[in-house]
Order: sequence, then C-alpha cells, then structure tokens
Amino acid sequence: MLDRRARITSAALRAAYAWSVRDREPRAFDEVARMTGVVMFELGPGQGPVAPLDLVRCLRRPLGALLPPIPYGDDGRYGDGVDEVVLLDDSDALADAAYEVGSDYVREVISGLDPGRDWLPSWSWMRANDLENELFARLIGTADEAAYRTARQFLVECPAGPEQLLVEECNRRQARRVAHYVPVTDGQSYRCGERRWWWPCRVCGWPMDVRGQMVRCRYPYHTATYQVTDRDKGAPGLIAVDRRLPAGVGRGLPERHDADGAVQLEEPVWRFIVVPGATELRLARLLTEAGASVQLYPNCDRYDLDIVVGDRRWDVDVKEHATVEGLLRHIRENSPSVRHIVLPDTHAGQVHAAREALPTYTILTEGQLVSQIKGALRRRKRSAS
Repeated sequence: MLDRRARITSAALRAAYAWSVRDREPRAFDEVARMTGVVMFELGPGQGPVAPLDLVRCLRRPLGALLPPIPYGDDGRYGDGVDEVVLLDDSDALADAAYEVGSDYVREVISGLDPGRDWLPSWSWMRANDLENELFARLIGTADEAAYRTARQFLVECPAGPEQLLVEECNRRQARRVAHYVPVTDGQSYRCGERRWWWPCRVCGWPMDVRGQMVRCRYPYHTATYQVTDRDKGAPGLIAVDRRLPAGVGRGLPERHDADGAVQLEEPVWRFIVVPGATELRLARLLTEAGASVQLYPNCDRYDLDIVVGDRRWDVDVKEHATVEGLLRHIRENSPSVRHIVLPDTHAGQVHAAREALPTYTILTEGQLVSQIKGALRRRKRSAS
C-alpha cells in the first residue's frame, strides 16, 4: 500500500510541476495526460480522476483526497503528513511543499524510456539512493574510505560559492569531483541596481530563496527567516525575522555574496547530500568537541557516524524525512545495518511513531544522542578520577 501511495504521489508531483509551467513548456500537457493515466492505473476502474483536468483539480486540494487510505494495521497511523499537502496554490504555481514531497515520495512511474526526464527537474524523478549511487559508485567500488569521506564532506561544506574559489578548495582538499555546480539562480538572489546578491543558509550553506524582500532556506525545517534592507552602504543587508536555528549553529546574520560568478550544487545533491550531511557534520563536531571519538562515514558510508566513549559504542544513521511514512518506507527498502537511528531535533515529532514501527532500532533525536554521549563522558571521567 505504501508503494502504491508513493507512485500516485510521484505522478501527482510531476503533473503539478508540468501544469505550473504549461505557459512556457509545450510538453506540459502531454505530461499531465501521462500522469493521469498512471493515477488511473494505480487507483483502479471508477476511482479518482478520469481526465487530465480532473487530475489538475485534485492537485489544488489536499493529496489525501486522491491517495488510497492506509489500513490501520498497515502503518495507517503514519500517512498524515503527505495527505495534508496541496501541490498547486491558488494561482496554479507549484507549492513550496512540493520539493519536500519529492524528496520522500519519488518513484519510477514510467517503464522504459521516460520522456519527462528530458525536461522535468531531476528532483521530480530522481531518488536519493539513485543520486548517491550516481555520485559515489566509483569511490565505493575502490573501497577508498578516505577519498569517499573527503569527497562527501567537500560537498556538504562547500555547497555554493565563487566558482574559482570552489575549484581551489577542492584541489586543496584533494577531493574527487563527483557533482556538478550550476549558476546561482535568479530565485535565490536579490537584484540591487545592476548586481545580484545571495545569502547562504546558516544551517546548510546553500543559497536561500528570495521572495520579494523575504529570504529563507528552501528546506522547510531550516526555519531562520530574514528580510532584505538597503541599509548597508547602498548594498542589500539582512535583518532577522526568525532566528530559530539548531544547537551548534551560529546565530549571526548570513554574509552577503556577489552572485556574479557564483555557483551552487544542483538541487537534488543539495537535498539528498547536503541537507542530511549538515546534521551529520554538526553532530560529529559537537561530539568531538565534547571528547568522544567520532568517525564519519565508516566503510564508505555503510552508516553515518561511529562514536566511541571508552568501551561504549554508538553506530548511527541520521535520517531526515518529511513524514514518518517516508521514513518507514526508506528504512524498509534499505534496512540500515545499525542499532541507532537519529532524527534531527526539528523532526522530534516523528520519534514516537518511529519507535512504535521500528522496535528493533533505538530511535533518538540528535539532542538525545548528544545527552547520552555527554553522560557517558562524564561517567568515564568520574571513574578515572
């Protein structure tokens, strides 16, 4: 049932994007028609939309009206997140929630040659596992753990910046070049006179979205929000509207950067590598500073963090999904070979349901993991004195 819901959600997402660009993309109507066929097949005769415009009308309402319900005994408690999402807003523009739905629910909906891949954004059809395999398959194949760690850490720590500086930093670290960078987009920059400026998210470092005077990261859980002000010697500055940030992230204002010559990682790499990687590196730094021994991405990312305090060890996979349904599907498909699954503090609301559904794992928030390890460090220090 969860796979069926995911395929319908994937088709709805692709149709919503196509409809939102129909005025400038001649292939959009064909895509909506194809996705209507996918939805009709998944729902069965007499169920759901029977024509493309019927599907479009469904996309303006919560997805729960389109998706089949999950029986309670089949993880039915965990589907509420996506059921509430509306993919098209009042002006038929793609809603913000679509990007996050894409990260959790993308599935293959066209067998064989998929004409949508020629023009649809890759986040609407590429899955996290596919992306990781594409980026890192050669490094994993060589079993070069240090090269893998260096390449992955470079992407997380350098998701955007002046192109020449990124090249120099990549060379300095001797990191393999595994991902493409593209120019910073107009939607992630602010025009002031003849120049454009961008600001990195304080959590993940990727250029924040700029909508009018408001500036915020596209990832909804990176909630810090700013407003543009022209107070800084004629160039745009920021004032904070919402300073909520995870523990361990500096509270200062993001630094302004010139968009001329600036590049950023492609969106799927940002969402699937940089966003969770920011949590992984933040945890590694906090725990190392506290006194624990921490290894990132052991055995070429068999899991995310290996943490040791004395004779105690935590093997940790960090999971960052929009909904519990997405989290459970991912774990069912990939079965982490660890005992500890850690969710960012921003996802604490998923912990209770995840513990019920995954009794063989220890489910913690990042704050709970840090508290456990700091407690172990204090006890070890007392026993040594």
